Amino acid sequence: MRILATALIVVSLAATTAVAQFTINSTPQGGAFVDPIIRVTTSFRTAVTLSSTQPVPEAAAQEGARRALYAMAVDECTSLSEIFKSECRISSVQMIAPPAIGAPATPTNIMTATAVYDLRPMRAPSR
Repeated sequence: MRILATALIVVSLAATTAVAQFTINSTPQGGAFVDPIIRVTTSFRTAVTLSSTQPVPEAAAQEGARRALYAMAVDECTSLSEIFKSECRISSVQMIAPPAIGAPATPTNIMTATAVYDLRPMRAPSR
């Protein structure tokens, strides 16, 4: 039984995912020659560690998962900046904690975050 519980924890820790969606906002914001802003929305998901006797994650485990999600959001901004050759700014991050016991649909050990990034093309140095 202990091996099964350990295996479930290992599998749940490996269940980290990310999904992205982009939009390009080319509406001028104050001038006719403003670079377009690319807005990227990404969702992350990670498992919160549970012991075999816990139906709900402990506060320390939730804090660890929350920090991991913030780190994922920062890492994603770094990657987006490199890929799109742009300046990346995180405009918002929304965390969704595990639901209370009895809530349908989502397992209680999954935390999700949605981050929105604004990307501006890097400008060539002036001569």
